[in-house]
Amino acid sequence: MRLPIYSALTFACVSSTLAAALPRRVSQDENAHGIVADDIVETITNWQTVWWTDGSGAQQTSAVAVPADVFDATSPAASQASVTSPASSSSNPPPTPSSSTLTFVSPSISPSSPAIPSISSSTPQQAPVTASPTPTTSTSPVVTSMTASSSAAQSTPSSQSSKIPFLRGVNLGGWLVLESWMNGDLFTDSFASATDQWSFDSISGAKAALETHWSTFFTEDDVKTIAATGINALRIPIGYWAYDVADGEPYIQGADVYLEQAIGWARDNNMYVWVDLHGSPGSQNGFDNSGHAGNVEWQQDDNLQRSISVLKTIATKYGALEYSDVVVGIEMVNEPISWDNNVFSVSQNWAQEAYAAVKTASASEKLVIVMHDGFEGPVSWTTVAEGLTAGRRFGVDTHLYQLYSDSDNQLTQAQHITEACGWAAELATANAIMPVYAGEWSAATNICVNPDGSTIAGTSCSTAGCQCQSADFSSWNDGMIEQVRRFVEAQLDVFESSSSGYFMWAAKGPGGWGFLNGIGNGAIPNPVTSRKYPGQCGSSARRSRRGELGLIAEPY
Repeated sequence: MRLPIYSALTFACVSSTLAAALPRRVSQDENAHGIVADDIVETITNWQTVWWTDGSGAQQTSAVAVPADVFDATSPAASQASVTSPASSSSNPPPTPSSSTLTFVSPSISPSSPAIPSISSSTPQQAPVTASPTPTTSTSPVVTSMTASSSAAQSTPSSQSSKIPFLRGVNLGGWLVLESWMNGDLFTDSFASATDQWSFDSISGAKAALETHWSTFFTEDDVKTIAATGINALRIPIGYWAYDVADGEPYIQGADVYLEQAIGWARDNNMYVWVDLHGSPGSQNGFDNSGHAGNVEWQQDDNLQRSISVLKTIATKYGALEYSDVVVGIEMVNEPISWDNNVFSVSQNWAQEAYAAVKTASASEKLVIVMHDGFEGPVSWTTVAEGLTAGRRFGVDTHLYQLYSDSDNQLTQAQHITEACGWAAELATANAIMPVYAGEWSAATNICVNPDGSTIAGTSCSTAGCQCQSADFSSWNDGMIEQVRRFVEAQLDVFESSSSGYFMWAAKGPGGWGFLNGIGNGAIPNPVTSRKYPGQCGSSARRSRRGELGLIAEPY
C-alpha cells in the first residue's frame, strides 16, 4: 500500500524536530517528485514505521523515510500529529484525506547502499542550442501556496534555527558577470568586438552601458515572479573585480551595489541568496564566464591569495549576523578546471585554506561555504569534507549539463532522461557526507522531436513536421515543450531526492535557457514541485539525511 503523506504541512502542536523529520508527500501511487514509499524504504538509510488514520477513520500502517538520527520515536512529539493536507498542484491530484494521525513506533534500520555510478560533468563553454534573445514571462496566475494556510512555498528566513534549508533556486547569470551568448543585446554596435567582461570593460562607454544593464536586466518584479513559482533561492554570480582591481586590469566596479540590492529583494520575498564568486583572479578556467577568456592563470603568481582576500571581504560582509536570515552560501570559486595550468590537488589544498579564511571572517554559523567540484564529481571531495570536520558547513557544487560532449549529443531525449536519473546515486552518497548542490543545470539538450513524439539526436532534421530544440524558442510546438518538460522534471526529481538543492541556469537566459521563459510556455513546472510526468527515475537512490538538512516547510 502506498502511504499518503503530505509535505509543507500545517502542524498543530508539533515540535520542530518532527517538522524536520517528516518526508515529503507520497500519494497512493507516487508523489509530486516521483518518489514512492516503497522506493524510499528500499534505499533510505533510516526509516520508521507509521500508524496512520485516513480521512474515513480507518487505521493503516506503513514504513516511511524518517531519519532516526534526528527523530526520537519515543518523544512526546511522536505520539500524535494532526496534519492538514494541502491542495495538490499536480495535474493529476491524488485523493487526500482532510487530516491524518501519524504515530512513529519502530526503530531504525540501515539497508545496504546501492551501487554508485560516476557522475560525468562535461565542460561547458558556449551553448550550441540556438535560442531567441527575447524572454517570455508568464502572465497567467501562478500557485504560490504549498499549504492549506496559503503560506509561501519556500522556506521563510528566520534567525531561530541553524538548519540548512533545501534550496530550490535559479542563477542570475548574465547580470553582474557578462557572457556574450547570454547578453547578445549588449555585445553589439560599439561592443561588437568584445568577447568577455575584460574586453567589454576596455571599450569607451562601457561604464554607462553597464549601469543601464545592471539597473534593468534584473529587477524586484523578477524576484517576485520567481518566488511565486516555488523557487526559494538565488545564486548570484559576481566577479572578483567588484572588490579588487589590480593595475592593468580594465574592469569597471559597481556590481556589488546591485548584489546588495538583490539581497534586499530576496529578503523581502522570503528567499535565500548564495553569493557566487564567478570570476577569480587570473581566470580559473579560461572561459568567458570567468571574466577573461583565454589563458588559465588562477594558480599562478599570487592569484590564489588574491582570491582568498576577496573571499574574506565578501565573508566579512555577507557572513555577518545581520545577513544570516538571507545569505546561506558563499561559493569560493566557480568551475575551476582540473587540467591545463590548474592541478586538482592544488585546488583541493586551496579550498581548505580558503574555507578556513571564510569561516573565520564570517560570524554566521548558518553559512555554507561551497567549492565547485572542478569537474571531478562531488565524491572526489568527500575526503576533504571529512578532514575539515566542518559540521556540514563545507559544501560542494556540481554542474550537470548534457550538451557539451559528443556522447551526450548522440542521445535521444529518453536517453538524456536515463542519464539524469543515473546521477542520483553519487549525489546521494556525497550528500550524506557534505551538502551537495547542482549549482547549474539546464533544460537544454540537442534533440529533435518527430511528429509522432519520438526523438532523435541532433540540431537539424529533414522529416516533415520534425522540430529541433535549436529552433527559435517562440516557435516551439507542443511536442517539443512536452519533451523538454519531461527532461526538466526528471532532473528535478533527482535533485529533490538526492542533493541539498539546485539552481537552474538561468533565471533570464535566452530562449530555452531561461527559467522564466520555460515557466511561460509550460516547459518548466509551475510550481516547481508539481509534476506532469512523475516517477520517470523509478526507484533511484533517495537522500538518507533529508531531515538533518532541513525541509522546505520548516523555519530556517
